[in-house]
Amino acid sequence: MSEYTVKTPQQLGAILAGYRKERNLTQVELGAKLGVAQTVVSLLEKDPQRASLARVFKLVSALELDLVVRPREAASKPSEW
Repeated sequence: MSEYTVKTPQQLGAILAGYRKERNLTQVELGAKLGVAQTVVSLLEKDPQRASLARVFKLVSALELDLVVRPREAASKPSEW
């Protein structure tokens, strides 16, 4: 998968689910890596805005991803937030 710019929590959930699937992990397997139930992984993917930031970081780490914050390019549209 490529890099993605995330502008909403829903986008984050979908992108994380995509990376999980790319790594051939089920929600159960990812939950086991995180020490949580499959339902927690499902909720993180469907509604990440309800998750704690610590839990999001654990999920990102378990998927061997980096979370990068950088300034917007001058030509980009304003955020939805």
